[in-house]
Amino acid sequence: MSIAFRKNILLLMSIPGIGYNTAITILAEIGDIDRFITPKQLVAFFGVDPAVNESGKFKDDKVKMSKRGTRFGRRALYAVALASIRIKRNGEATNQVLLNYYKENLKGKKAKVALVAIMHKLIKYLFAVLRNQQEYQVRDPKLHQKMFLENKTVLVA
Repeated sequence: MSIAFRKNILLLMSIPGIGYNTAITILAEIGDIDRFITPKQLVAFFGVDPAVNESGKFKDDKVKMSKRGTRFGRRALYAVALASIRIKRNGEATNQVLLNYYKENLKGKKAKVALVAIMHKLIKYLFAVLRNQQEYQVRDPKLHQKMFLENKTVLVA
């Protein structure tokens, strides 16, 4: 195993819910992260993107997951999504931010649809961690947005 691969395993394991075996599975499926320019491409690679069913004037209103991509990677991601929204025995969540996002999605969606939204968000986390080569940090979305806007104004000025 190369040093870069080991480092990427440790980086992925910094995300709550991802263990050693899952990190190896996800990295083996992704390969080199440089193949993907945007997180959207990684979402499509895992097959978690919506499948569009259109023909002529017909447009299907039932949107499903495309499942085009890697089957093993999608299964590993599903297990991580379940682990991420789990509440431990001591009452604290594995990842409080994702648990809150899941509960918010449950208000208007079915449970599996909300879980796919968690998978989608996890893929974005994977992409950011591997691209930036920095460990995952759990942040409240409002704090993250504030930090983003501050950095954006610094870059413009």
